[in-house]
Amino acid sequence: MTPYRIFQIAVIALAAIALLAQLFLPAAGINFVTGIAIYLTVWWLVLFTTLPLGVTGQAESGEVVQGTESGAPLDPGLKRKAWLTTFVAALIWLILFGVFEFQLITLDDIPFIPGSDAWDA
Repeated sequence: MTPYRIFQIAVIALAAIALLAQLFLPAAGINFVTGIAIYLTVWWLVLFTTLPLGVTGQAESGEVVQGTESGAPLDPGLKRKAWLTTFVAALIWLILFGVFEFQLITLDDIPFIPGSDAWDA
């Protein structure tokens, strides 16, 4: 195992521990269900950004298989991209977790969200 792979596993494990800790922490920041929803949303967004990375089409390589689309990838590398997606999504989730859990930015700090008194009409 390379040090980079160990680092990836450590980041993913840290994200999992932080998510599970939400079951036992007071409700100051992200609760458990919201944490899962944010992670899954981030995971899908990162997946769609990593899918085109390193893809060589059949037409580009000159090895078009009869009966297939010429733009179809030779080797999409989905296992590598799924691992990369999980790692990057865990990093982004940990950053969001830290920001919201330790209230580095609260909803009142965001100027385009009306305050609670705006709804008392």
